[in-house]
Amino acid sequence: MDVTKTKTGDKLILGISGKLSAATAEAFDAEVQEAIAESNHIEMDFTEVNYVASAGLRVLIAAQKKLNACNGVLALRNIREDILEVFEITGLDEVFDIQ
Repeated sequence: MDVTKTKTGDKLILGISGKLSAATAEAFDAEVQEAIAESNHIEMDFTEVNYVASAGLRVLIAAQKKLNACNGVLALRNIREDILEVFEITGLDEVFDIQ
């Protein structure tokens, strides 16, 4: 799992690649927490994400809660169909702003 950051105005875009699994969840959480410390408007580009496990979803849910508490924004974009199914099956497609 790799994360790149691009700042555009007050928006921080995280380009994520690889797997969001139990093995990468701790590193992913650290990247997300650092991003939230920089901006309360986060967009995550999932173009290069090829796997999402429950540990990855947990990090996303925690980020959403933290951003909601400060009237922030978390948007997920460019999610592949097979990954989007995970969000739909768990009902998280109703929780996140998926673009």
